[in-house]
Amino acid sequence: MVLNLDELFAPMTAATFFAEHYEQRPLHLAARSRAQRAILTHDELLRSITASDGVPEGLLLFPEHVGATAPELVASPERMAAYFDEGHPLVWNRAHGVAPAVDALTALLAETFGAHVWPNVYATGTAGTPFDVHFDAHEVIAIQCEGDKEWWLSEVRVDRPLDAAEMEAAVKAALRLRRDEAAARTLCELTARPGDLVYIPRGQFHNARAAAGRSLHVTFGIRLPSAFELAQKVVTDLLAEPLLRELLPPRAKDPEGHAAAALLADVAARLRAALGADDLLAAAGDVRARWARPRRRGTP
Repeated sequence: MVLNLDELFAPMTAATFFAEHYEQRPLHLAARSRAQRAILTHDELLRSITASDGVPEGLLLFPEHVGATAPELVASPERMAAYFDEGHPLVWNRAHGVAPAVDALTALLAETFGAHVWPNVYATGTAGTPFDVHFDAHEVIAIQCEGDKEWWLSEVRVDRPLDAAEMEAAVKAALRLRRDEAAARTLCELTARPGDLVYIPRGQFHNARAAAGRSLHVTFGIRLPSAFELAQKVVTDLLAEPLLRELLPPRAKDPEGHAAAALLADVAARLRAALGADDLLAAAGDVRARWARPRRRGTP
């Protein structure tokens, strides 16, 4: 089990990772041994799915490929095992509780990055991959668990996308408008084998597929607080103050706009005071503490 970031990034140190790769360029680290980063097996995944009460939240599979429904598949270890053996894809988003080692690494990353971290499980095979060329609006660390995975990375990288509702339209537009350009500009191709680590900065177009047979990997989405979100939290907290709940006066009552201007001057002064460095730093501490809290199955 991985105990710290130096073990995770070995033979590189965590300090080297942050200095040379984090938010800068992708990284592929080959495992020195199969056990170096062994965090999940197909057997553990199968047990976790079939032990659930119904279809686990966040589980995406394609039961029509085998003439079944999702509840029928997850209720039968034999049918789920055959589904894996035939190479059909499975994605389990936010798979908290899938295995102790996955939960432990999720907690380690959350604590040491001061971030919201979640594990996504990808079990794929020769029957296809569930995704096209895409980028993520958060940092990604992937651990190859079983089988091999071929990764393709593009030179194209979108500038600092965010996992924020306010940027959802812009992120979708970038995915649509730059996908063809990204597909035409290859940065590198690599094959991840069991125990290997792959890091992909947010915004970097990429894709992955099983090289042959079954493949299993876990990606850890790492979302750190953005300056926008911290400012948003500070301003939202100001709703407790009557001043921020004042309405602009009706035009008929304030035709020259003097009352509106006076109110907005007071609001601007309050915002300037609230958005100081100390307040933003306090907001960062609150958000980091909340986001780094361990998640249980069924929590976002």
